[in-house]
Amino acid sequence: MTEKSWGERVPYMDGIVRNWEKRTSGTTPERIDPDSSLGADDRLFPEFTVSSAAWHGLITAVEHTGFVFTALAATRSMYPSAYYTVLRTALLGAAQAVWVLEPKTRAERQKRALTIAATNADERRKFVNDLPAATDELRALRDAQAAQQNQVLADIDAAAQRLGYAAGKGALWRLNATDVIKKAAAVDLDPKVRDAPLMFWRMTSGHVHGHAYTRWLQIERDNILKGANGASWVRATADLDQVGPVAAACVMLTSTAWKQWDERRIDHRATGL
Repeated sequence: MTEKSWGERVPYMDGIVRNWEKRTSGTTPERIDPDSSLGADDRLFPEFTVSSAAWHGLITAVEHTGFVFTALAATRSMYPSAYYTVLRTALLGAAQAVWVLEPKTRAERQKRALTIAATNADERRKFVNDLPAATDELRALRDAQAAQQNQVLADIDAAAQRLGYAAGKGALWRLNATDVIKKAAAVDLDPKVRDAPLMFWRMTSGHVHGHAYTRWLQIERDNILKGANGASWVRATADLDQVGPVAAACVMLTSTAWKQWDERRIDHRATGL
């Protein structure tokens, strides 16, 4: 049996993502059984629950992966950089959901959700502090919103103390995206492909930040041109054989996240499983 080409694999992956879109298209997250593992996780910090952190990762992954497949079908065009920037977001969303849901202990799952909450509050505070404020009224509003995020961080710190951490520690927790990718890939992926998500994470970083080194990886020798002044100009290209594996990594991680989500949100004792 011959191995399927990426031209055959992409439509198959697209069908999987469309089914996931049906699950994420509602106005509220899927129901969490109060007596389930996830239901108990959520009681520590109702303002930003473990299920919220996982669900946001899931919808982010599904939305961005689905967008790439939609764009591929609609345009029939291969953009050298744009697909990678979107898939990078999908990769982190899926990895974040896996990372939050995987730990065997409730305290660790709760700590990881608090880490995401603290990161969100800190980033929002930075955003608020950078807002232009030309009047006293606008400055007061900006300061009030920044103070609100400081209170959120204080509340997170109080929740961390209930988990046994020292005062002041929880408010300083921040998400390390690279570490999240590495740990998520180790959960359920075949050891032969376990290094791929981190490699794609590094590669797509160049595209997101506008660095040239990732485009250099896409250069073919016949796309190197000499300018009149002697400078070299190059043209980067992309094809499904390059984009497809990155999309596959997103789909695989998202699949793992969905499996964990269903295991944790359902009270299996009530179903007899």
